[in-house]
Amino acid sequence: MIITPVFAFTANSLDITVDKSGNATAVFRFTLEGLLENAIPQSMLEEQLLKGLAGSSEPPTLVSMDRSSATLVLRNFATVHDVPTGTQYDTSSMDFKKAEIALQNSAVSSVITADFSPSTVTLTFPDKYSRSFSNVDSLPSITYIIVDPAKAAAVSAASSTGTLKISGSPADTEVYIDGTYIGNSPSTFPNIAPGAHTLRFQKDQYMPVTKTINMSAGKTLPVSVYLVATTPTAAPAPGFEGILAGIALAGCIMIRLRQ
Repeated sequence: MIITPVFAFTANSLDITVDKSGNATAVFRFTLEGLLENAIPQSMLEEQLLKGLAGSSEPPTLVSMDRSSATLVLRNFATVHDVPTGTQYDTSSMDFKKAEIALQNSAVSSVITADFSPSTVTLTFPDKYSRSFSNVDSLPSITYIIVDPAKAAAVSAASSTGTLKISGSPADTEVYIDGTYIGNSPSTFPNIAPGAHTLRFQKDQYMPVTKTINMSAGKTLPVSVYLVATTPTAAPAPGFEGILAGIALAGCIMIRLRQ
């Protein structure tokens, strides 16, 4: 005798909201149909639902559930890490067919049919940006970056300017670019406009040095400079030994003159 299933479970929608930490809240809405609708054990619904919504390595946590909807917490649903322009979120994927396969292999498969694939899935990120999917058996992993305006501006500036890396000696040499003082070397100087520039290096008691460079956007230009001292090294004052030697030499000269 063929037994016709008398229960039907149909997924209607799934709304997933990701928070800044990467955890997410999921609201799953469904429809129960059949003459024995109210006889479906709540524990069975919960078990199959958790299997169907398992996305990350950590299983979902059921917050609340009734006969038409369920609210769950999906911990570590998205991995979160900083990128040069902001914060990147990489969400977990979901295979809604997992619950259906588990149900087909269960003892109640002859009396229950189920469609765990929601008609619509909406994924919302912390900045309210959302992606929607219709009639899918699985939710793909999504990569999304929330742009930080300050970081984006810094990246834009870095890509449109160059960087000077000054080395050499002596330390604390003053560095001028096109006549404007920008700091002391050795050091690194970012945000240098592309094109030709005149560098001047100077320090007290050293001869200044001038160099012409050609800066490229997005590049780091190394420049080495060595200044030469302008003050000559003073001769050492004669010591006591030098004075005695002078007296002895003078004495020798006097003796020879007397002979």
